[in-house]
Amino acid sequence: MPLSELTIKNAKPAERKVKLSDGGGLYLQINPAGTKTWKLAYRFGGKQKEITGGTYPAMKLADARSWREKVKDRLREGLDPARVVQIEKREAIRAQGETFEAVAREWHEKQEARWRPRHAAWVLRRLENDAFPVMGSLPVSEVAHDDVLELIRRLENRGALEVGRKVLQYVGRVMRYAISTKRADTNPVPDTRDAMKARPRVRHHAKLPVEKLPQFYSALDRSQHDPVTKMALRWTILTMVRTGEARFFRPEEIEGSGENMIWRIPGEKMKLHREHIVPLPRQARDLLDKIDKMARANGSPWQFPQVRNPKKPIDENVMLYCLYDLGFKGTATVHGFRGVASTWLNTQVREDGSRRFDSDWIELQLAHETPGGEVRGAYNAAEYLTQRRTMVQAWADFLDEQEAFGALL
Repeated sequence: MPLSELTIKNAKPAERKVKLSDGGGLYLQINPAGTKTWKLAYRFGGKQKEITGGTYPAMKLADARSWREKVKDRLREGLDPARVVQIEKREAIRAQGETFEAVAREWHEKQEARWRPRHAAWVLRRLENDAFPVMGSLPVSEVAHDDVLELIRRLENRGALEVGRKVLQYVGRVMRYAISTKRADTNPVPDTRDAMKARPRVRHHAKLPVEKLPQFYSALDRSQHDPVTKMALRWTILTMVRTGEARFFRPEEIEGSGENMIWRIPGEKMKLHREHIVPLPRQARDLLDKIDKMARANGSPWQFPQVRNPKKPIDENVMLYCLYDLGFKGTATVHGFRGVASTWLNTQVREDGSRRFDSDWIELQLAHETPGGEVRGAYNAAEYLTQRRTMVQAWADFLDEQEAFGALL
């Protein structure tokens, strides 16, 4: 029997929910607290479903019946009313700028002042490439475990486990920001971190034993490899820098002359985003003359240009492939020579048994982090520069000796 306004007004709450049917799936649910809510039961795709309307008396009986007919119109069009409501709700939230992407960009903008530009750009790029395609258009209040699990699945399929952990970290921070600004109630990230595959065991860069250096230089001297690659490899080993720092070496980064000559590497090129000063030993200064002449002859802005396209720096792996051609595949890497330098420098002692080179000098020369993962608090690009000049000259002289031994092989 259809409801009447009088029946609805007189209906009282009970210990349990009470349902008053109006027909056609429409009913009024009265909760124990006295709230009266309109609901509509329907079938879609062979499943029994339900959709919630307004509350009485804000939604009168006539309004509820009109709502019922609109819902049934959607069913006749082949649409799921609950899904339509969800879409409409999300569109309204998008219009208000409450999507995950909108909130994430707002959060990112607030962090930029404390980040270096390069890092800020990296974080935004990761969100744009990884997180936004999965959850960017969702209302931030509706980002759930399933959405984070989908993000994890995509990252795993790409093999991007290390990057993936950072992406999850930033998604979690966005959600915490959304909670603090009262646009979300929960953060699903902490409960899903264990769903990502464990990191594979770290493979350390192959490090050539010191006693193999004569063999290496013998092979390098006799190699028919292109001169740019050979000079880049020599320069990288002499200066103890990373491959990327050598690849993007530009002539304007050299300052001073003679024994006071330095290579000032801008912070944006460094792993730790801090300016790095490399004192240049005599051997590096002599090599620099040859590097400059070749770069100028090619009209390149880079000290180590590509052979076929001098306007670009050498490729990322060209020095490594050179090592392969020399017969050192699996036994040496370009980065591993930093380890060779560190090992040799750390084992040098004076006649009285004291260390010849302080570990701080070595770590600064290698632009390393401390074992705890933090950059040295008092870091200064020019710190211990006098001591490091002596140290890098000793390393260069040692390499000269190894090359001389190699010439006898």
